Amino acid sequence: MKRVVITGMGWVTPMGHNIDAVWKRLLAGESGIARTSLFDAATFPTSISAEVKNYDVREFIGDIGPHAASGCNTLFALGACAQAWKAAKLDAGKLDLDRVGIYLGSGEGSLDFDAYTTAALSAWGQESSSLNMTKWAEVAFERMNVTRELEQEPNMPLSHLALLTGARGPALNCLTACAASTQAIGEATEILRRGDADVMIGGGAHSMIHPFGVTGFNRLTALSTMNDDPPRASRPWAP
Repeated sequence: MKRVVITGMGWVTPMGHNIDAVWKRLLAGESGIARTSLFDAATFPTSISAEVKNYDVREFIGDIGPHAASGCNTLFALGACAQAWKAAKLDAGKLDLDRVGIYLGSGEGSLDFDAYTTAALSAWGQESSSLNMTKWAEVAFERMNVTRELEQEPNMPLSHLALLTGARGPALNCLTACAASTQAIGEATEILRRGDADVMIGGGAHSMIHPFGVTGFNRLTALSTMNDDPPRASRPWAP
């Protein structure tokens, strides 16, 4: 069996933005959960979340021009990838980029909440209890941001990593909920073992901390409502 090794790692998390900082906090049993600040969650059953705080992707990549309109999930992936690429001491000029691939586990980007809700509310008929689809389409088209719509697609983090690294090899994305990143790393390993690539970038990126995301998980009763003590709200391995 062909030997496959991990040569570089990187991550951007609610506990920190690099391997050393996060690892120390993990060993100390700390938590990244706090009051939600990305939107006003005061009326939600869950008003706490594990947000990535004080993050600036410019700490990791020089030219953010091609990525300026990216969603936060893509920005997280860019920072983590840049760290891993540097740790692995990879040089695009010395690689066959046709044999450098990417396999990510990434979901949809954050919806354009204001545009979506404005269109829905504007087209709602109170008396008929129905949606005027013509009115909805008019308002949605008027408020639509084409770039932001595009950046919601699950393939976009992968596309931005290809721009960042120059990778032109196998490029795949899976969307299998909480298992996605682990699956992506496993699939990337198999691609290397088959000899279909020399280098694979594997991992995942996602963010569901927005009104629709939190609403969905609250409806599933999948979130803690221990809002008064955020650091202890979710501690599955604590005594």
